[in-house]
Amino acid sequence: MGGKVSRLDWPDALRGLAVLLMMVFHSAYDLNHFNILQLDLLHSDFWPAFQKVIMTLFVGVAGVSLALASRHGLKWPRFWQREAVLLASAALVSAGSYWLFPTSWIFFGILHFMVLASLLAVPFLRLGGWNVLLGVWFLALPWWFTDPFFNAAGWQWVGLGDVVADTKDYAPLLPWFGILLLGVSVGRYVEDCLVCQRPLPRLPVVRGLLWLGKHSLAVYLLHQPLLMAVFWALSNVIPDVTGS
Repeated sequence: MGGKVSRLDWPDALRGLAVLLMMVFHSAYDLNHFNILQLDLLHSDFWPAFQKVIMTLFVGVAGVSLALASRHGLKWPRFWQREAVLLASAALVSAGSYWLFPTSWIFFGILHFMVLASLLAVPFLRLGGWNVLLGVWFLALPWWFTDPFFNAAGWQWVGLGDVVADTKDYAPLLPWFGILLLGVSVGRYVEDCLVCQRPLPRLPVVRGLLWLGKHSLAVYLLHQPLLMAVFWALSNVIPDVTGS
């Protein structure tokens, strides 16, 4: 996507931070799933908020990157290539989750959202400051309007139902499209921000975050199967870990 632009460090670093936090969250989920630890991931105050922070980072940085990549006009072949990769990855996640969790498989997770939201965001890329208002509006809409109609399986992706979908990863269009548009607004601002364009210091932790940010999709697809294999081994091959 986009014209010839230099790649800024801080979006990659923030994306890398999101990946790192995601691995922490999924490690907690797997430890709980295999009964190594007893964690209340659904009803505690911390873990649901932690998950929303991770999603906000992912979606917000996606909006920033989309704005930066389109400032000289979209390169449509590259845009469609990225969409195809995301769509194939989303399909892989759905298939794998259905095999493991057939009653709560991922039908509209973060990758599914990225496919649809990136496409829907294209007309918004040149709206300038209006994206702040529209982003806030989309963000607030599910707070004051819900309807049982959107509880139906074919409409849960919208995010306006009054019942939370039973799925392992749920990133409905609303309110997250609002976060994406706010990210687009930030991306438009940093185009002319000289401080934002400075490279980050190449400290070891920064290098690690940059690497994770630049390889976020591959890490996203591979980390959970690897983590599950490790924690399965801890709970079954080394039973003393769980005290069984």
